[in-house]
Amino acid sequence: MCIICVSPKKVRQPSLATIKTMFLRNPHGAGYMFARDGKVHISKGYMDVESFIEALRREHFTAKDSVVYHFRISTQAGVNPAMTHPFPLSNKLAHMKALDVECRCGVAHNGIIRLTTDPTNKEYSDTALFIADYLSEIIRCSEDLKDDGVLKLVHRLAGSKLAIMDASGYVATVGSFINEKGLLFSNESYQTFNWRVR
Repeated sequence: MCIICVSPKKVRQPSLATIKTMFLRNPHGAGYMFARDGKVHISKGYMDVESFIEALRREHFTAKDSVVYHFRISTQAGVNPAMTHPFPLSNKLAHMKALDVECRCGVAHNGIIRLTTDPTNKEYSDTALFIADYLSEIIRCSEDLKDDGVLKLVHRLAGSKLAIMDASGYVATVGSFINEKGLLFSNESYQTFNWRVR
């Protein structure tokens, strides 16, 4: 079912132990997005925890950065780099497969979207279909991310949890998230084991 972790500005980034736990419990690939220079930057398609941690270290994230992390469990379209999250907010399905992209808005999802679930679709996940067919029509500008009516509509349609980031680094969450000292988690699969972190 995946997990989303949101680290808003002025909040620490998750520990390596937490990153490893989220990946272990949601092992079908990972990605992240952050806002910088007026754009949302998405990097995804990490199929092992080592390459994911390496990429994070290269970013040098601090509490000044707003970052959304996603760890996937596949429910549709199989286990592959292209269907890891986050996705750009776009009405073009082909854009969903990009592993490194700059965009005006990015989306991570946790759950199953019944509206777009299609077990016969081996190419695109329910999330990718929902973003292209519905969310791209509903979220038209950054102000929509601060409109409770818009977010309630998204929640009613998706029936699950989302984190949507705009180019300023603002993150709107849809559905209930757990607040753990400022970090927001879409479920409890972040709770750490006893890892030996170097």
